[in-house]
Amino acid sequence: GIDLWPFVFAAAVFGNLVFLLFDKGQGSCVGLSGVTLALLAFDALVYPTKELRMIVSFIPITLPAYYLFLGLLGFSVLGILGLAGRSNVAHSTHLGGLVFGALFYEAFKRGWPRLWNYRIRKAYHALRR
Repeated sequence: GIDLWPFVFAAAVFGNLVFLLFDKGQGSCVGLSGVTLALLAFDALVYPTKELRMIVSFIPITLPAYYLFLGLLGFSVLGILGLAGRSNVAHSTHLGGLVFGALFYEAFKRGWPRLWNYRIRKAYHALRR
């Protein structure tokens, strides 16, 4: 297996960089919602038919994970464009997390995380000698 902390760290950095790119110093970004959505995006792409439940305005909704991923992606884009209403939500951070999770999924399919994990461990052991 591979460690989770590099994914979490990279998703946090990526989400916050996207926030800085789109929001240009307006507002602040505190928390790990980008990481949460990166994990959700990765899971939704690995298991697209898994049913997820959520509550929206006190209405329970059940839908396949892939549709939730697409809905959140669309809502984040609308939020960045200012079409999702006025709120204190960092839509750009959420978009960054979703994009990072999707990119990581593509890299995971190609075996890159395992390859990098092997190379990093090999370099670490070489330095310890």
